[in-house]
Amino acid sequence: MVTGIRIEELKEKMDRKDTFVLVNAADNVSVCSMDAVKGTYCIPKKQLLGQLGVLFSKSVHFVIYCVTEQCAEEAAKELSQHGYTNVEFVMGTLVEWKDKGYSTESLWPAYDWHD
Repeated sequence: MVTGIRIEELKEKMDRKDTFVLVNAADNVSVCSMDAVKGTYCIPKKQLLGQLGVLFSKSVHFVIYCVTEQCAEEAAKELSQHGYTNVEFVMGTLVEWKDKGYSTESLWPAYDWHD
């Protein structure tokens, strides 16, 4: 089972410097990389299992966000179904993050993950 967190909770985690891996699972890596929450890994949803398995242990705390809340929840559920034990998804979008006045950064140049 995965847990949803509000945008404000993500901001609080970041302000406290909690340890977690923040992932934007949007399919467009270039767009993600031009405007992202600080510290984001931009890994398309369809490549999450392959890329995260190489980079991290399944026990790492992951927080997933995406273009839509549904996309983030689906990505988090898929990770959970494949043995990832500490996964949350953001109940909100990057647009909502920015609407609250929270900062973003450019991660350009983007790394283009390949299948």
